[in-house]
Amino acid sequence: MKTKVFYLASKVTVAVVLVAILALKALAGEAPKVKMVPHSSERAVVVVDNAVNTISELAIEDSKGDVLYYREGRIDEKIYSKIFDFKNLSDGDYKIIVSNDFGKKEVRFTVVDNTIEVVKDVKSEVPYFTLEDDVLKLSFLNHSLKNIDFVISDAYGEVFKKSLGNNFNITTGFDLAKLSAGGYAAIISDGKNTYHYTFEK
Repeated sequence: MKTKVFYLASKVTVAVVLVAILALKALAGEAPKVKMVPHSSERAVVVVDNAVNTISELAIEDSKGDVLYYREGRIDEKIYSKIFDFKNLSDGDYKIIVSNDFGKKEVRFTVVDNTIEVVKDVKSEVPYFTLEDDVLKLSFLNHSLKNIDFVISDAYGEVFKKSLGNNFNITTGFDLAKLSAGGYAAIISDGKNTYHYTFEK
């Protein structure tokens, strides 16, 4: 039975998540890396490189967005792997989605006549942040060519927001001299993928 999972987020929930992000010791994190390697015609190994020991979610969805498998929890091992048996899937398009506090990655695959084929990944880049002399610099290859939103938040909410446009190569800097001392999160999103960078001022 296929079940669609819905999430309801309130401002309180967003604030709690942001506080958890700001509590991280590391100054930067990255989205998990995920690979799907066919094991046989009907089975595949899903490998997650979870470089940061954080809460991760793994879901398998069909082309309608119906969730066929869902796992949430802290992945203690740096490399997590599991063999999935897809023999009961109907012909069609599917995707494996892995996400953590720093972003989300997808692997797409198709099933035709009980045979799995992994769709070649459209390259996804993690943004590069540096903070020096009160200037936060950002470099990002926007492969989706979607509009990129940039937000700086503290534990109380947004303190700055700007649209960075939809160019392929986004390189910019932000003067943080007027920010008060404390913990912040820089967040960029194309509406589908979201990345966080936490820093102290």
